[in-house]
Amino acid sequence: MDSKIKTKGAIHIRPYAIIIGIMYLVLQHAFYLTGHYLALWIGFEPLLPKIPLDDMIPIVSIFIIPYIWSYAFWAMSPMAVSLCEKQHFKDYLASCLFSCVAAVLILVFLPTYMDRIAEGLYEVVENPTVFDRLRQFWYSLDGSAMAYNLLPSLHCINSTLCYLGVAGRKEISGWFRIYTLITALLIFASTVFVKQHYFMDVVTGISLAVIVYFICKKFHWGRVFDPIERLYAKLKGKRAG
Repeated sequence: MDSKIKTKGAIHIRPYAIIIGIMYLVLQHAFYLTGHYLALWIGFEPLLPKIPLDDMIPIVSIFIIPYIWSYAFWAMSPMAVSLCEKQHFKDYLASCLFSCVAAVLILVFLPTYMDRIAEGLYEVVENPTVFDRLRQFWYSLDGSAMAYNLLPSLHCINSTLCYLGVAGRKEISGWFRIYTLITALLIFASTVFVKQHYFMDVVTGISLAVIVYFICKKFHWGRVFDPIERLYAKLKGKRAG
């Protein structure tokens, strides 16, 4: 995996980084669904992770925009981090993988739910905006009246890792690092302002991502991808020959 390629000042993202970005979207969604269905199969009673602070947080429907944008944001992150040195890129990918595994284990053995009817999220809004309609449409795509897989928030896990992957990296332009931080913060806020999550889901999601990221960096868990890297190099060598 080449760290960075420049031609006349331009930076070219390698094709494998684009593929990884798309695969990451598919993988995290597969983990999300797996956690829910395993929890149903095992039969643990879901818990309500709500605290009094959640009733003080208003609905701000315009935040559905960063909430939806998050999916494109996550796909772009591996493409950006691939411009960094190789070991950092592999450790970053390891943190994405192991964060998803840890999240699934929590979702399975400590399932959580939100009753959107009880929360009043389907109440008729007077003069609804396009953002109100889009927010309620999104509910219909995600469990409708009942939401599950709340804690930890995968939106917050993924977005935290997007920022950590580029934070302090000189290979990444300053404007992109700032963009990544602002976007991650907006996504954190969106999860509670559009009532897709409770506050504790955000706290646990960010905390889990930070812990796993620094463990993967400290112990270089990216080595788990070494066999894949060797296979990629071998196939690339054959094509060049």
